Amino acid sequence: MSDPYPDVVARFYDAVYARVRDGVDNDYYLGKMAGASGPVLEVGVGTGRLFCEARRRGTDVWGIDLSPAMIERLRSKLPPEDHARVWVDEAVTMRTDRRFTLALAPFRVLSHVPAVEDQIRLLDNLHDHLLPGGTLIFDLYVPSLRLLLDGLDEHLDFDGEHAPGQRLRRYLTARSDLVRQVTSARMTFVWDEAGEEKRADWEFEMRFFFRWEIEHLVARSKMCLVAMHGDFAEGPLDESSREFVVVCRRDG
Repeated sequence: MSDPYPDVVARFYDAVYARVRDGVDNDYYLGKMAGASGPVLEVGVGTGRLFCEARRRGTDVWGIDLSPAMIERLRSKLPPEDHARVWVDEAVTMRTDRRFTLALAPFRVLSHVPAVEDQIRLLDNLHDHLLPGGTLIFDLYVPSLRLLLDGLDEHLDFDGEHAPGQRLRRYLTARSDLVRQVTSARMTFVWDEAGEEKRADWEFEMRFFFRWEIEHLVARSKMCLVAMHGDFAEGPLDESSREFVVVCRRDG
């Protein structure tokens, strides 16, 4: 299995998302982990944006990610006794004897699963790894119809440092296929290193979803839909919402 995240993405992930994502969902997911009555599974654990703080707070959390580069960077932050808590695996097919009271798939995990059959398999597999009454929470972005139609010309979406005095910029371009419901994106990283300017591109696709599609998707799986919120304060889903925050449960 090839690594879906090239090393440049894993290398700069923390620098970028500490600014552009932490203030959006951290408190929500960390609060859910802290309130869990048993073990927690984080799907798409990445470099530990949530995981490391959850462990610091004493949460019994475990994590999987498709990317060996991400898991390697995460393990470098953890004490040796915690290395086995994270491993390279795929939520669609993973198998572990552990069972969890809470499973989380933060930051658009399902958008990286393009086929409907695999989306259902993912939900069913997480269902089977939950204890009876266990909860699954995942989020997806609410598509902007204007951006879907017009696309996004290359623009600077991050300008900061990856190390003290070392500048990092990230440029983003996107175009959407309305029939396939897929957005093709390109991220260009430009950074200072050893007195030189370096550059690398990453191209990838993400599935976008609409409200009723999500409801029907969950209905076709083993999971039961509990709620769909419009933000991480669990506010209502309305025309101003930018997030689908989906809460499901395993019954029985």
